[in-house]
Amino acid sequence: MTNYAEKEAKLVEKIGKEMDKLDVTLGKMEDTDSKIKHFFEQEKALHEVKSIIRKENKIEKEEQKAHDKAIEATETWIDKEDSLVYQINTEIDKLEATLGKIDGDENKVKSYLEQKKAIHEIKKIVKKTEKLG
Repeated sequence: MTNYAEKEAKLVEKIGKEMDKLDVTLGKMEDTDSKIKHFFEQEKALHEVKSIIRKENKIEKEEQKAHDKAIEATETWIDKEDSLVYQINTEIDKLEATLGKIDGDENKVKSYLEQKKAIHEIKKIVKKTEKLG
């Protein structure tokens, strides 16, 4: 989003231009006594000012929606990342539990295979992360 003060300054400038146009129009109409024409020009100017403000509010709402969607997408990504990290942590915990049950002299091959299995599972999780980015 752009700087709020800048947007407000532009909005006030547009409204000021509209008021200047109204002032010029009413100045030209000083020769007439028609209150209806004066009223009509004032209403037209006020309508234009309201229209400018509505358009600005609509733009701000759209910007806010885009901002909210970006935040939501980021939060979703963070949640997925946390989930993937949790999955990796779970695999490491499983490996540690399995290795804790294997006696050091009992079977080094079994230990090696369990480690390879865990590495393979962690690599699959890491590939999911790469697909997210």
